[in-house]
Amino acid sequence: MFESLKMKRRSVILDTDIGPDCDDVGALAVLFDYANETNTTVLGVCNCTSNRYGTATIDAVREFCKYPEFLLGEYSRPGFFDSDQECNVKYNKHIAENHSEKFKAGTLESLPHVSFYRSLLANAEDDSVILVTIGMFNALADFLKSGPDKYSPLTGMELADRKVHALVSMATELPQGREFNIVSDFRASEFCVTKFPKPIYMSDAKLGRSVKTGFGSIEEFGLSGNPLIDSYRLYTNAGKKASFDLTAVQFAFEGEGELYSLSAPGKLEFYNAAPDRIPNADATRFVECADGNIRFMIKNVSDEVVAESLQKRMDEFNK
Repeated sequence: MFESLKMKRRSVILDTDIGPDCDDVGALAVLFDYANETNTTVLGVCNCTSNRYGTATIDAVREFCKYPEFLLGEYSRPGFFDSDQECNVKYNKHIAENHSEKFKAGTLESLPHVSFYRSLLANAEDDSVILVTIGMFNALADFLKSGPDKYSPLTGMELADRKVHALVSMATELPQGREFNIVSDFRASEFCVTKFPKPIYMSDAKLGRSVKTGFGSIEEFGLSGNPLIDSYRLYTNAGKKASFDLTAVQFAFEGEGELYSLSAPGKLEFYNAAPDRIPNADATRFVECADGNIRFMIKNVSDEVVAESLQKRMDEFNK
């Protein structure tokens, strides 16, 4: 049984691709609200893209939500969902330039992604961290492959095995198919989901796709000055969108109960969905097996009930 953050006090690390979509911002708000409620420490948040505006958006939302400062990480290899493409800066450039005081002052600091993971986990107690990923697996894979350094004599895999209790992740498409977080770096995805040394609990794309949260449209209401609300309004004309990432954060705190249950254990298999068009095996299928280390979240209630519970937490920062 998954020991949620409500069941047993542990710390949390969030890994997010904050830019190609705006539900990462909603997930941050949900994280901060749960952390305040449960007295959970957020050790750090890693931006798994090389987009500096994304890192500044994490800082801006944290500052607005009045959550204490934590370590920031940023993917250190250039060009991965960077700011050179308009689709990656639909909201985070505005949020960075208007709401992050450190970004505006040129004092925003972050660690390269491998150093981020290694420094935090080296100083953590054994079995004391829940890791939540709501983006691609590139940063996590690099950390797992890392060797001993100034932070620890342990490898990345050894640190994860000793310090992390479980991985909660938003990724894949059930029962099978291609999904954004997986295909964006399918090699890193396959390495993480097949090699991670602790149990993995996943929210697949279908689970969050029909759970709509957010705020009114920019055409109707304009910008509000609230970086959480403005992220949604700048990203989507509809004002609300799918809650992919929010569900993973919620499960990390709630675990099994009223909202969610878990599938039988299994493994993810990678396959080639369209060999005539796609040269690599970047699609996945879930195969149940007794020795598998992956379980998928299952909604016990309607989409509306899940959406209401998430929206309530987002609205805590809209008062």
